[in-house]
Amino acid sequence: MLVMKNKASGRSKAVFLDRDGTLIKLVYNPQTDSIDSVSKASEVETMYDFPEVLRKLKDLGYLLIIVSNQPRVGLKKLSKETYEQIKKRVDEEFEKKGIVFDAQYYCLHHPWAEVAEYRKECECRKPKIKFFQDAQKEFSIDLARSWTIGDGINDVLAGHAAGIKTILIGNSLEAGYLSILQEQLKGVKPDFIVKKPKEILKIITE
Repeated sequence: MLVMKNKASGRSKAVFLDRDGTLIKLVYNPQTDSIDSVSKASEVETMYDFPEVLRKLKDLGYLLIIVSNQPRVGLKKLSKETYEQIKKRVDEEFEKKGIVFDAQYYCLHHPWAEVAEYRKECECRKPKIKFFQDAQKEFSIDLARSWTIGDGINDVLAGHAAGIKTILIGNSLEAGYLSILQEQLKGVKPDFIVKKPKEILKIITE
């Protein structure tokens, strides 16, 4: 699912952004006793310092593009109406802070989805790279000059497969966490690992 806001011309570099756990905070889910994506619009809260980082990236000429796996509608963990409400609230919260995303690509598929229309092995669910390729064609993006930023291994794997430099936002930089991460990535390494969004600017502008 593609949501377009702006179609800029003459801009050839982009920052591809994961949404949940990157742009907006995760929340505690008492039903599963775990930290998870938001389940209602009222829970949406932007991640610390990220709006400021995004404004500066815009000033540097980067397109801001969301690429996000959102399987919970198909898994019957979220209604389509609530999904749309959350998406709208994310836009509103960032627009309040002066950020309008150039495009948003959402994959609603999952191979084990309970809703038949979303049950498939698709090419758009990260770590597959269809959405990155779609954006490249739509905006004439030079992927080698672009970045992907996210908090999960699929963000790193997708960025690597698409030929984009990767920044992983780590929940922890402890040795144990990094060891587990290394095992899950199976030899693929993020170009950079950061703990705070403000570190991203230093990396991209160097």
